[in-house]
Amino acid sequence: MNQIKESGAGKLYEANGFLVPVVSGSAREMGAQYGALMVDAMQQTWDLLVAPGRKSGAISDEELKKWSRRAYSTCSTRNRLWYEGVAEGSGWPIENVVMLDQVMEFGIFQSKVHSFAGCTSILSWGGHSHDGGMYIGRNMDWSEAFNEFPQVLTVRRPTDGSYKFAALAWPGMYCPFTVLNEHGVYLDVHDGTSMGGSLVYTDRPSILNTLTDILSEVDSLETLIRRLNGIATSTSMILSIGDGNGGASMECSSLGGNRLRVAEGDSLAVVNTFLAADWGLGQRETVSNSLRRFANMTARLAENKGKIDAGVTRKLMDLRLFNEDGSFAENGGCTKPTKQDADLTTHQMVTDVENRAVWLKVPVPAHFADWTEIDLNALWG
Repeated sequence: MNQIKESGAGKLYEANGFLVPVVSGSAREMGAQYGALMVDAMQQTWDLLVAPGRKSGAISDEELKKWSRRAYSTCSTRNRLWYEGVAEGSGWPIENVVMLDQVMEFGIFQSKVHSFAGCTSILSWGGHSHDGGMYIGRNMDWSEAFNEFPQVLTVRRPTDGSYKFAALAWPGMYCPFTVLNEHGVYLDVHDGTSMGGSLVYTDRPSILNTLTDILSEVDSLETLIRRLNGIATSTSMILSIGDGNGGASMECSSLGGNRLRVAEGDSLAVVNTFLAADWGLGQRETVSNSLRRFANMTARLAENKGKIDAGVTRKLMDLRLFNEDGSFAENGGCTKPTKQDADLTTHQMVTDVENRAVWLKVPVPAHFADWTEIDLNALWG
């Protein structure tokens, strides 16, 4: 990793094209460091995702203030101080800082962001992995526009008693879309609107902020499940969750509450379809081929029972869903380096929970970055 910038106790590294801001201190101090370190990348992201809507009138002054106020007024003190710090460090108005962070939820609300996205995760532990440890692979599938700015692994080192964590996302977006905390608690976010409803509850706190709080405060999968059971999500999503001892999936509907899906054995595949039987719902295919991806990765996990480690997980996550001619790959996987259905794989992350190590990759040819190892223990200190 190459250090390219510094602000107070914060440092910005570049690793094979990935940006890795490492921030330390109180929530406001960490936010200020992030803003100072990441302002250029934030501006790049704003110019692509928000500025066109501002120019066309699709995001009016009233809408910007409404969505910023909603997130800012309903979040925890921790997140509010973070926002204020980012505004201080970047020199941006607080409304712009919050709006960029909320652009995903706003996009679903406006039906401007493609839903039914094609994310895939696999979890392997206990008797299914080669040493009993937890190994997780995750593909983030979304719009190709999200490769036009950097992929960002934000590493937080708070001093207020909150837990350290590292979250992979994009500039100016702080939701733990894919996250591991210092206690080895893991979570990643999948779009669930195809099953749970595409309505966004504006009279609820933003789930994007709520997940940040939860991962700052839980030290086990058991505690994470209890916290998730205690919330009503503002958008429909499917969460892959785990720690060093096991994994599960929480399927969340903005209309119908949450359901826990537990594994049958020591492995699990997670896609964008609700699969918990107690919903009483039929399994539904999506435009991003969720059931095909689920069948593929469940089969690949079964073939490698007892062999899974970080290296095998990376190989499995690299298996393509489609051949070059658009046909489904025989013994295929889930990765889409190019857009052949609704979206493509913007980035990937493999996590070795026990050793607090992650590997990041961008498979998209025009923005390619091969598997890049990050030692979180070294960054957390």
